[in-house]
Amino acid sequence: MSPRASRGAAPEDGSVARPARSATPAAGDASGGGQVHRALAILELLGDPESVGLGGRSGTVEAPTSFGVVEIARTLGRDKSQVSRLLRLLADAGFVEREAGTLRYRIGTRLFSLGVRAVSRRLRDEADALVEREAALLGERVEVCVRSGGSAMTVSTAAPDSELRAIGWVGRTVPLSCTAGGRAMLFDLDTAAVARLIVPEGLGQAGPAAPRSLDELVVRIAEDRARGLSIARHEMDRGLLAVGAPVRDAAGAVVAAVTVGGPDSRIDPVLAEVSAGVLRAAADLSAALGAPGTPVSPSGAGPPSRAPRQRRPPTTPPVPPTRKEGVS
Repeated sequence: MSPRASRGAAPEDGSVARPARSATPAAGDASGGGQVHRALAILELLGDPESVGLGGRSGTVEAPTSFGVVEIARTLGRDKSQVSRLLRLLADAGFVEREAGTLRYRIGTRLFSLGVRAVSRRLRDEADALVEREAALLGERVEVCVRSGGSAMTVSTAAPDSELRAIGWVGRTVPLSCTAGGRAMLFDLDTAAVARLIVPEGLGQAGPAAPRSLDELVVRIAEDRARGLSIARHEMDRGLLAVGAPVRDAAGAVVAAVTVGGPDSRIDPVLAEVSAGVLRAAADLSAALGAPGTPVSPSGAGPPSRAPRQRRPPTTPPVPPTRKEGVS
């Protein structure tokens, strides 16, 4: 066979022959899809070691938070030099960090920052649709709030009363200690962490049944945590009753709360229904954020057989929200 034949004959139409492109990117091709998948596998291992069976809730030891190059290569079944090269690239971009003392790698702050921003945007997008749905189903104002220092701040809200929707509720803040949504966001904190949030700003002015000391607040949080949702009766103000449940993100951390509140005389007769609606809404919003073990309700609309509850017409004209009517 001639040298030309061994290299492949030129096409008869005179065009230049090109070598066939490999379906799988070469190992050294840093821009190939295979390289991207390997980098993502490293990030997933560092960020979620439980996914590959390294400790955690179902294991006998706590999952590690950092790994050496050899550990990563062995766990993923990759070549050590290849893994080392990828880790250097990820470290240069800020997606992983190398511990100075041990030279082990962990998730970098840039990835945390991107994750926080993504969750924040997703939370607001999902919350807007959720509060509209639940307000129609429950016949009450529904709010989603987040923690802002020692306060709870409304980020999304809707009410069945169309004339109230445009009034400035979003951005309002109220104390964490005496609101159902506020206390729901304290479920995962121990006494010391609660104190760091509450003590600098104090318990604040509130209703007759609000906790008056840090010890009393800690007891209320424990009671709320045991039942799975917070109930605040005459705490924000006399005559008000509110229910709140925590919203969790993909890491299982509490990032927000869903809350429903109104006059005690109107909420108390349907407290079981309102509580079930708040728990359902919190679970749906948590599922949308990727929280583990929180299946979304069918069609995201709760039980299909129940008609929306009609809210009794107000006896007085609607007024803009006061301190009594913000985040509940």
